[in-house]
Amino acid sequence: MDISNIIRKVKKIEITSKLLSNQQFAGVYHTAFKGKGMEFSEVREYTYGDDIRHIDWNVSARMKSPYVKLFHEEREQTVMFMVDISQSVLTSIGKTDRRERIAEIVATLAFSANRSQDNIGLLLFDSEIKKYLPPKKGYQQILQIIRAIMIADSSVNNTTHFETAVNYFCKVQKRNSIVFLLSDFLFDNYKNALSILSAKNDVIGVSVKDPLDDRLPDIGLVQIQDAENNLVQWVDTSSESYRAWYQQQAQYRNSYFKKVFLEANADIIMLSDQEDYIKKLQLFFHQRIKKN
Repeated sequence: MDISNIIRKVKKIEITSKLLSNQQFAGVYHTAFKGKGMEFSEVREYTYGDDIRHIDWNVSARMKSPYVKLFHEEREQTVMFMVDISQSVLTSIGKTDRRERIAEIVATLAFSANRSQDNIGLLLFDSEIKKYLPPKKGYQQILQIIRAIMIADSSVNNTTHFETAVNYFCKVQKRNSIVFLLSDFLFDNYKNALSILSAKNDVIGVSVKDPLDDRLPDIGLVQIQDAENNLVQWVDTSSESYRAWYQQQAQYRNSYFKKVFLEANADIIMLSDQEDYIKKLQLFFHQRIKKN
């Protein structure tokens, strides 16, 4: 991808995601991800209707008049985007460019976080750590995140090593964070790593998949290459037993995804390349608000 094309796509994603964030998620992000508590702000003289539990008795005695403590929400939080950029994730089969779709989802969430004055960071990984952007506030940080996703290259060894990413994250990110983990989750055995990540962080697993990840059409004899391990083989998609086996494997991965995230007390969002992710994100935010 040449640099002019990258710049054009980054600008398009920036405009689209910022507009979506302002129009679709104004307020709900802030409500869905509450601050870590309340901290003292100041005292003022008691007025009718104030909670008597907030009376500052020491100040009241000194001033010979009742005074109450005022608090404000300790709002500032850190939002980290952990993005799997292995070949299976970035390979687009349909009309949708999955790299652009992931960049747009991340940017939309990032602009929402920016409106709440949260720090925003990025970790790109596949079999190794590809890019780490420490959390910062601001518009320029979001542009850096979009660019990083759009220009990232996968390793020659395409197998996803989630444990490596989690170990690195825990080493560089000491502060508890809201973590959006984006992947197709076609790998398995990530239960232990997810447990470590979710122990001190608020984790949301975002499964971004192509419909063909779950179901094969009947298109006869085709040559396929596994994007994770580069294994090439011929398969007969007209075989009902093969299609049934393929679908069974997909159902297992989806069930495993839901199960391990539930056990880790982490949320999930399941997206398809060909569906409206905005509606799914809105549903997630509203469900989270109800849960809180």
